[in-house]
Amino acid sequence: MTEVLGVSVGASAVRMARPDARPQDSGRLDFHHDTVDAYWDRAEELAAESIGVVLSQPGDGGPVQATGVAYRDQQQFGEIQQAMASQRLYNYRLVPEARAALQYLEASGELGHFGTIALYDLGSSGLTISVIDRGTGQVLLAERTIDISGDDFDRLISDNQLAKQGVDIADNQELSEFTARCRVAKEQLSTSGAVCLPGDGGVILISRESFESLVTVPIEYSARLVRDVIGRSPKHVDALFLIGGGARIPLVESILSAWIGLPVVTPANPESVAARGAALLATPVADAPRRPSQQPGVRQSPSDPASLTGAPDWLSPEPAADKPADSKRKVRGAVLVAGGLVAIAALGLSLGYGGSSTEPTSAPAETSAPATAVPTTPRTTAPPTTAPPTTTVPPTTEAAQAPARTYSEPEYVPPAEPAPAPAPAPLIPGLPQIQLPQIQLPPAPVIELPRF
Repeated sequence: MTEVLGVSVGASAVRMARPDARPQDSGRLDFHHDTVDAYWDRAEELAAESIGVVLSQPGDGGPVQATGVAYRDQQQFGEIQQAMASQRLYNYRLVPEARAALQYLEASGELGHFGTIALYDLGSSGLTISVIDRGTGQVLLAERTIDISGDDFDRLISDNQLAKQGVDIADNQELSEFTARCRVAKEQLSTSGAVCLPGDGGVILISRESFESLVTVPIEYSARLVRDVIGRSPKHVDALFLIGGGARIPLVESILSAWIGLPVVTPANPESVAARGAALLATPVADAPRRPSQQPGVRQSPSDPASLTGAPDWLSPEPAADKPADSKRKVRGAVLVAGGLVAIAALGLSLGYGGSSTEPTSAPAETSAPATAVPTTPRTTAPPTTAPPTTTVPPTTEAAQAPARTYSEPEYVPPAEPAPAPAPAPLIPGLPQIQLPQIQLPPAPVIELPRF
């Protein structure tokens, strides 16, 4: 059997799965699982480093011949490619998480007779709800929200425990470590009725009943989202499958079963379903560049990032043929600018702007000239008393092709006479002129106040 590796990149953990080459008595396909905590590191970079370590170590069936990596969206697609290129990895393929999950559910026989299914993927960074057509493998509808996530559940536990202890942790690093222990407590509550975790920040003591009272409202909110997505599906949904780390919480399955009214299935180890499906979809990259000093399956530095996995067009670099065309366009632009400057210089010389001039200083100069170097036309408002002689400047050697230009002094235009004052208002005949008498008011009396 060809040795393959499947990887899923979550916000808090990188999960790797390798099919067991040994035949099983039950006939089912078994996997070896590995989990790398990514709580303190960037998940994409940690995944690339972990894949490089696995590829450098031969497994039970020999070196890994192909690697499949499940990605969540187009943004993570590009981030995984950059991280893999920095580790000089080339022999891998990127597959969507929904397609990888469908591939595993199909191979494991858990799909049964269901035709169109819905996936409820609750991880540490958010919730993704997808509707998939089993026959075509097409994702008919998908919605993602960050209003409910595993990280929110961790913070709810952290706030609850700090409030009970009456402790306020101001240091961010200490608070992050305390929240990380709350995440461990949440995972243990999936199989235990109560958890007690001592630590430097305080003891975490919580029961499953208390935890479920904290997360009931967010899970019911997610159930309403599932009903909305299923109601808008173009095809009838036959069943709901729960995957991701949040699917291990027993309350999730019980609430969704009561709210959705469809069969709800939780596969074994739901957090690694995408990694196992990516391993089943992994195939060797035959056209990937490789160095002679390395064997297939080890690491290689690609010269073209787009050749890694058949990246989409928006990730491919621009063709190198465009660079000479840009250089030619720049040269042509420089020639045009130089030609324009020569024409302007010739026009300036023809108008008498440079060197010595025989024109009187009182003549106004033109402040602008057309781009095509058309000679200036003199005004013809009134004939001049004495026309000054016109001067003709021969063209210079730089502008030998341009014709000679002539310049005539503009004529003096006397200022216009001021407008006459407006006439007084006309008198209406037949009406007597009324003159008001002058009225003189008597002086105001002087009032003397009595003195006490």
